[in-house]
Amino acid sequence: MKVIILGSGTSQGIPVIGCNCETCVSKNPKDKRLRTSAYIETGNKKILIDTSIDFRQQMLKNNLSDIDTVLYTHHHVDHINGMDDLRMITQKYDKVIDLYGNKLTMDEMKISFRYVFTEELVKYKSVPLVKFNNLENKEFFIDKIKIIPVECLHGDLKIFGYRVGDFAYLTDVSFISEEEMKKLSGLKVLVLNALRIRPHPTHFNLQQAIEVAKKLKPNKTFFTHLTHDILHEKINATLPKGIELAYDGLEFKL
Repeated sequence: MKVIILGSGTSQGIPVIGCNCETCVSKNPKDKRLRTSAYIETGNKKILIDTSIDFRQQMLKNNLSDIDTVLYTHHHVDHINGMDDLRMITQKYDKVIDLYGNKLTMDEMKISFRYVFTEELVKYKSVPLVKFNNLENKEFFIDKIKIIPVECLHGDLKIFGYRVGDFAYLTDVSFISEEEMKKLSGLKVLVLNALRIRPHPTHFNLQQAIEVAKKLKPNKTFFTHLTHDILHEKINATLPKGIELAYDGLEFKL
């Protein structure tokens, strides 16, 4: 399995428009963060987690040209608004792309992208050809690849993280129940959100994310969905052994 972190930033991206803080003016490329998303290649499948606002740029930047499936964490705009750019892929490969998420996510996306159901546009393939699939909180398969949804809270909103093999990806999370934590035992790599230093009502902050990683004890943890509070080199140097900050373009294999 190959994983690429396509984006490691929050909904504003880094640098933030109009901001001159230390992170936003940093020359370190690891402080330049597109909106949060990840790419997985396993078996013969190319799986995307979230079509971020920066999806087009992320695909070009990482020399990627194909997606088979998209797993959605939730329906907030920074995680879905790049969906229209799947159109280039469905046209090029003459195929339909499966989209997966909980019922609320799929229902909200059907409203946001209602034009994809226009028969004439579908006929001429001038919209992304996609199939919406409602997920329940139980494992399912894409061909022979087992996907385990992990239901978490993003404030009061129920969202999904995902486990694929020994890899798990959870972003925009503020609470994980003990029952759902059991799904995350024995991981080799965990990617988890760690928004900022200060507490936040709907996301783990840095210290909370560290506590979750210490409890789960994966071989390696990468923190994502980072605000401009997080200066890469400065904060990375303070993290416990086995925990690092993710960055755009980070690639690893399991």
